Amino acid sequence: MSTDLARHGRDPLADLLRRCHREELLPLARRVGVNPQGLGLDKLATIIGHALRRRGSGQVANAVFRGGHGPSYEAVLDRLVRKAGIQPSADAERMELALMEWVLRRSWDAMDHAEKQVVWADLELSGPLPGDGDTAVSKAKNSLGSRFAWTIARTMGFGAASLAGVVLPMLLPMAGCATLFYLARPRDEIVIPAVLEVGRLRQQLRHRVTVGVVGSPSSGKDAAIHAIFGIEGHINPVAGSTTEVAITKLPDATALYVVNTPGMGDVVEAVTEEARQVLALIDVYVYVLNAQGGVQQRELADYGMCVNSGRPVLVVVNKIDTLRDEDRAGYLADARDKLGAPEESFLAAAFDPLPQLSETPIGVEAVQSWLASSLDALGKDTGELPWTDDVVSG
Repeated sequence: MSTDLARHGRDPLADLLRRCHREELLPLARRVGVNPQGLGLDKLATIIGHALRRRGSGQVANAVFRGGHGPSYEAVLDRLVRKAGIQPSADAERMELALMEWVLRRSWDAMDHAEKQVVWADLELSGPLPGDGDTAVSKAKNSLGSRFAWTIARTMGFGAASLAGVVLPMLLPMAGCATLFYLARPRDEIVIPAVLEVGRLRQQLRHRVTVGVVGSPSSGKDAAIHAIFGIEGHINPVAGSTTEVAITKLPDATALYVVNTPGMGDVVEAVTEEARQVLALIDVYVYVLNAQGGVQQRELADYGMCVNSGRPVLVVVNKIDTLRDEDRAGYLADARDKLGAPEESFLAAAFDPLPQLSETPIGVEAVQSWLASSLDALGKDTGELPWTDDVVSG
């Protein structure tokens, strides 16, 4: 890595981007002129952050005052919000959201009726369309409450292909409008959409939670999902998920998905693009191992695939109640050794125990605790989890 990249290798913007999946950064890379080919997540995040910051200030200022490094991301945001007439803040997220509100407010007045309908629906709002941008922002805030930040960020960004057609018409009218603080300069035409996308990624990192539950058909995944998340059956399925790959969106969370699949190999090809996008964005894995079957070649392959994703993986040995007490410790040690699983990510449970042993699932709290701590380490809002006290209502 060059001295320049090393110097900014741990700046807050690059750190934020590193917590994303690599595929999520590709639209942002294209926007700021970065070729992602051959770049891993860490280096791609660093180079995108560097490119965005450089474009956030004039070339002369970069060359003369900063040695070509560009300003900090916070300085880029400060410049933009001041030009928009917004009070600056020391908090990057607050400034991103303020810019999103500003874009919605200014763009609303420039949109025709059909465009307003599309944007209003994408904000998950209904009823009469507001007459002006100020009213649109105010009504959206009041109606969405705690979900406002997530919803407006998802609408303002351009990472999701389905939103690109909505967002671009909102931004294009700004380019030639002198009343918008000459934000039509080529550099800001790149920086403003890029900042909006960074804001979308930040909110997505916090609120979107995708848990993959993987294991053979006999491992007890359905019982595990019911015990951990309190859901039965295929509630709110994602379009295109199949009997082999069941993708469920929990109804009382902003964007909490549970993926139930026997593996992450060929079955991925059996689903639609919408379902495949969910599969590609799994944050953590719960690998359910059948205590009665043990670790075979299939289990080794499926667990290895989860580990190779680079995401946290918890092994849960299910049906532990079916083993004799004197055999249990030896079995668990042997299974963990064969898988090569770390001790802190290896638990035993009985999600549907023998009724004579327990009327309720065994070991669920430990699994939930692991999920909460792992997701918290990824910067997720653990209030999305159904066993917490502050679930965000949908």
